[in-house]
Amino acid sequence: MGINAQETGPGSKNAPSVTTSQTSDELIKHLRAAETHQVAGDLINAAVENRAVLGIALQRMGRIAIEKGEYEEAVNSLSESLKFADTAPNRTNLAIAYLRQNLYEKADIEAQIALAIDPNHIGAHYILGNIYYTKEDYKAARPELEIVFAKAPDLEIARALGLTYLNLKEIETARNHFEKMRSLVGTESADLALLFAKFYERTNYPLDAERELKRALEIEPLKPKISFYLGYLLLQNGGSERMKEAGEAFEKELEINPNDFYSIFFTGVVASAEHDHKKAISFFERAVGINPESGEAHLFLAQSQLEMDDLANAEKHLRRAVELEANGGKNTQSRRTHFMLGRLLLRTGRKEEGLKELAIAGELQKAALDSSRSEISRILGQVAEKSEEEEFDTKGLGPNIKIDLTPERTAQLEKLEEFLSDVIAQAYSNLGVIATQNNQLYDAIENFTVAYRWKPAFPNLSRNLGIVTFRAGDHKKAIEPLTRHLESNPQDILIRKMLGSSHYLTNNYAKSVEVLKPVEAMLASDPELGFFYGISLVRVERVNEAIPFFVRLSAASQENAPALSYAAQGFMIAGDYNRAVKEFERVLVLAPGTPKANYFIGQSLIRLNRVADAEKFFSRELEINPRDALSKYHLALTLIERKIETDRAVKNLEEAISLRYGYADAHYQLGKIYLEKGNYKQAIAELESAVLADAEKDYIHYQLSIAYRKASRKADADRELKLYRKLKDEKRKSDRPMPMGGNDDSPQL
Repeated sequence: MGINAQETGPGSKNAPSVTTSQTSDELIKHLRAAETHQVAGDLINAAVENRAVLGIALQRMGRIAIEKGEYEEAVNSLSESLKFADTAPNRTNLAIAYLRQNLYEKADIEAQIALAIDPNHIGAHYILGNIYYTKEDYKAARPELEIVFAKAPDLEIARALGLTYLNLKEIETARNHFEKMRSLVGTESADLALLFAKFYERTNYPLDAERELKRALEIEPLKPKISFYLGYLLLQNGGSERMKEAGEAFEKELEINPNDFYSIFFTGVVASAEHDHKKAISFFERAVGINPESGEAHLFLAQSQLEMDDLANAEKHLRRAVELEANGGKNTQSRRTHFMLGRLLLRTGRKEEGLKELAIAGELQKAALDSSRSEISRILGQVAEKSEEEEFDTKGLGPNIKIDLTPERTAQLEKLEEFLSDVIAQAYSNLGVIATQNNQLYDAIENFTVAYRWKPAFPNLSRNLGIVTFRAGDHKKAIEPLTRHLESNPQDILIRKMLGSSHYLTNNYAKSVEVLKPVEAMLASDPELGFFYGISLVRVERVNEAIPFFVRLSAASQENAPALSYAAQGFMIAGDYNRAVKEFERVLVLAPGTPKANYFIGQSLIRLNRVADAEKFFSRELEINPRDALSKYHLALTLIERKIETDRAVKNLEEAISLRYGYADAHYQLGKIYLEKGNYKQAIAELESAVLADAEKDYIHYQLSIAYRKASRKADADRELKLYRKLKDEKRKSDRPMPMGGNDDSPQL
């Protein structure tokens, strides 16, 4: 069939280096096996190996898409891979792609299927643990995470499992688990102790958190942030009796990191709480200098300045805090800011403005969601929110993975994608070749189509897809691949002929001429294709070229009846009816029983106004094929035109209708006959049947309007006349060459 198989790709210059040697890589093994079987003609095993190639290559393509953050592409590739390898790893990778899109239900289903295939598949357990943990279903997450941690312990799973125990209030289990984590690391780690402290603090175990922070300080006394978090913990949970310890912790942090904003700020907060406002002001001024956009820093500075009767500076910083709030800044103390500013304004004699600020404070108080929390607790909450982003992933697992590929890794993945696209296109193409060799045309089309989707430029793929699609009769879909191949291979005559035919058969006559013109000289030896070309010339109004071409086609076909029939039809459609009659008569000399030859002679004679002669040829056609509805109709038409043998005409029209359901023109002619006889009821019945069969023919509506008027049905007559005029106008706007003699009877054999 002209379908070409492809050489395999492992030796291609596009093949990337792999972590294992090519000789041990499963994909390479199956590629080589597929090539060996296909070359040997062992189609069954070749198909098996190509399907194995697709299972592996599509999975790898899906994994690359996951790594690049292209999760929808990953879903497409991995779903496709399941057709060839429905394995636990493939299902698990698909679950990952869904999870990264927050499609938890789909991810859950795929992970469950993976475990049904392989109950011990660690990746599927990991995904389920991930899903349940992310949804905060810690009870369901626990067994899955425990399985994963037992089989493949790592810090990510360990962190998630530890937080799971804490959220389930299993404090002793959590403590033991964290000790196991320390053993897993192998050395004492301040970072790990700090992480555990955060976990304990988040789940409301402050004493455990304090113990871990002090342990971290013992391991690494000068490590940044540990003293800060200890001060934060004491300030949040220790009450006034431990305020001094908190302040000492913040000041110790400042010895390590003198410009740490929060340590400076909270040192000021502690000094303010202990009524050492002079010290507090110095620290708050430092905090404002480091972060001028902090509304809280301006507020607390103003509060201490008020205590020191520095009203002017206090007002300045309160107004700055209000301004920051108005500009969209985050100020957890905005109610208190307005309250303090209002009191200050009243104190300095600006009653109206002061009352306005107090009113704003009152409204904010009503809107407060949690008015019972202290000012310091509000600020600490904000600090906690910020600090979690600084150093550690305290959330453990989760779908929101940041994609941060190096340029080198991106280039490597792109090279691998290019190689895998070649491999996938090759395997599908090979399956298409195998299906073609097994006469499974639609399977071949499906495989070639998928290969084309993966890599349209793959060698010979456009050609193969175009050929099988054309031979399956889907000429519209064949055009794209045939065009693509011909653009790069203009010398491929077979593809040019198929493409020209496809354009003709989809009524794109200009394109058909364009494609076939370069091979016009050889078309006389291919009568059907020559017919397509000649008719296309006629349709694009190049009759002056069409007639000489049909002359050459005729000259080359004088002893070949089927070929000469094409030339004769060409003359007929081009409007050279005398030449058409001559050629069809020659066809009948060569092959007297040729179907449709007499019919086409009759059609041509009608065009030449030789109606009586036409009757003879339609009668001869009916001797060859008594059930030819078109010949019966046109035989009746020759009688009607000469106004003879009306009963014989009616009989032929009725027989034509019985042979061809919905024959609009036959009903129309019967309607006209009955109308002339004055049988209006029967005329209306036939003409209404004609309209039902083809409502787009203007002349039927016109004749029906006359019949209605004769029957005194004025409203119906006016409606049909209006339809006639509308269709007539539309026809003038889109006029095209007249068909040859009624419904669906353009010349063809």
